[in-house]
Amino acid sequence: MKTINLEDSFEIYGVKTRTKNEDEMDGNGKIPALWSKFMSEYYDGKSEIYSVYCNYESDFNGHYDNFIGTISRQKDSENLNIQSGKYALFSFANEPQNVAKFWDEIWRYFESSELERTYKTDFEKYLKNKIEIYISIK
Repeated sequence: MKTINLEDSFEIYGVKTRTKNEDEMDGNGKIPALWSKFMSEYYDGKSEIYSVYCNYESDFNGHYDNFIGTISRQKDSENLNIQSGKYALFSFANEPQNVAKFWDEIWRYFESSELERTYKTDFEKYLKNKIEIYISIK
């Protein structure tokens, strides 16, 4: 993990849903269907993919929006601004099937870290050889 300052905000284009972790973990989640919709209707096959968590109701226990998109504008897509600011950056192997495990590691990290989450904008960035997860911090 390293801390970074994202100097400039930027927009991505895609699709979103509102959910909470409890629903995602008990098999009633909306995120798998959102990924299917994005990959079949919006993804161009070339661009880096972002999966953004924002508009948190409270913390990781409350509702939040999940927005999946790219920086390439897509037909009939919604847009979302990824905020500039301070982030904790975690890098993992490019194993999308293990993203839930990666989030468990991040949650455990923050249980004992001096860094404090802001619950503003967190996002996953899918690159060719790794997955980066950015967590907004104070």
